[in-house]
Amino acid sequence: MKTLRGTHYISENHPELLTDESSLSGGNCQAAAWPGDLGESAGFLAECTEDRVPVTISGSRTGVAGGAVPMGGAVLSTERLTGIETLVEGGIIRVRAGETLASVEEYCEKMLPGLFYPPDPTETTASIGGTVATDASGASGYRYGSTRNWVNRITMVLNSGRTLEIARRDHIFTGGRLNHPVLGKLVLPVLERKPFTKNAAGLHISPGMDLIDLFIGSEGRLGLIFDADLKLLEKPEATATLAVFCDEEQFWGLRADIMASKMPVRELEAMAPPCLDFLRKHTEPPEFPGGPWVLETCIEVPRGEKLDTVLEALDVLLEARGISPGCTWGGFDDGERQRLKEFRHLLPETVNRLIAGLAAKDPDIHKVATDTAVPPAKLRAYHEYMRSVLEDTGMEYIVFGHCGQGHLHSNLIPLSSRDMAIAEKAVELMARRAVSLGGTVSAEHGTGKLKKPLLELMYSGKELKGMNLLAEHVSRL
Repeated sequence: MKTLRGTHYISENHPELLTDESSLSGGNCQAAAWPGDLGESAGFLAECTEDRVPVTISGSRTGVAGGAVPMGGAVLSTERLTGIETLVEGGIIRVRAGETLASVEEYCEKMLPGLFYPPDPTETTASIGGTVATDASGASGYRYGSTRNWVNRITMVLNSGRTLEIARRDHIFTGGRLNHPVLGKLVLPVLERKPFTKNAAGLHISPGMDLIDLFIGSEGRLGLIFDADLKLLEKPEATATLAVFCDEEQFWGLRADIMASKMPVRELEAMAPPCLDFLRKHTEPPEFPGGPWVLETCIEVPRGEKLDTVLEALDVLLEARGISPGCTWGGFDDGERQRLKEFRHLLPETVNRLIAGLAAKDPDIHKVATDTAVPPAKLRAYHEYMRSVLEDTGMEYIVFGHCGQGHLHSNLIPLSSRDMAIAEKAVELMARRAVSLGGTVSAEHGTGKLKKPLLELMYSGKELKGMNLLAEHVSRL
């Protein structure tokens, strides 16, 4: 197993271990390891626990909440934990933590044609271990939900070095309690309100939940997710992807129409003003055909049905809202779909590039963004509040995201330490409002280090203490 020691040596030779897409500065560690198998992973975690050295699990470092940035201690990189095998042709695959979404897609195309893995977080280079540890989702979450819906089994390496296989439906909490042969008596904290449907803030807590769901989304607090059994689905006959450029009233009306339709909608995404102006300023996009709002959707064509049926239904909805076909971009083959996907991803990629450049000049600057979500019926009112808060900062900003799930990301571009303070206050205000509307402070990115303070807006001190006690109990085993 490759191991390195020495803060200066690691920072000089492996600076990539000390940062992620958040551009959070100050990362450092005294030791780093690249295990290649289960035994090496367990041995390193056991050694660190015995020496009371905290460990940061490092995957592909595509996260934007600073979770992979070590602030001392040791780093365990999953880079060498690779391997994919088919367990069930129908299909379930076992994937090690260091594989990526892209490598899973490639494996399916080569070995299991006709099947696909539904979760699709923005970064295809994201590690599978990281996506399970954060319960990542993405655009297709509108239809398929988050990662946890597609995980059948995991191998955990607890912080003590003890290994544990956890299969779905093997161990279920009853009334918030569970006696496990290895983990002992587990007691879930009692939450004062029902968790929001799409929630990645804190440990997953539900009185009758499956034990595996405690570990999915735990962001490394409970140990290393070494591998996972992932469920696949049969690909639909085809998909129709559409980007509609329109005005504000047309946007909200069309969103409501699509959500109320019986079409198998996979994705329902938004770009709100000033996203298009932002892209014009910082990139070289093609000419946009219509208004300042963009609604993107992907509709599946079930097996045995025709693409034309979906296209006709979309035409009816567009015509009813007074939207010309000339104000749309269509994606009906692989090339067109890829173009629309790149268009959607261009926004976060551009923000990350700008923030990385600013952070290189001023280490006080890092990514400042919301990951809040509210009940979908309350999204328009929440967006109006977001817009007023963002405008008051006087900073450049964008708002985009998963409008079908009530989940919009705002990103600010701070240029100074003073801007950072203003931007972080704006994030707090928007998070507080989301919670007051029955939503969450983090819907898919996890809290990492940057969003952790926001947990206090969503949970009481008693609830957070209960989560911490549960995590400490598992860590002592």
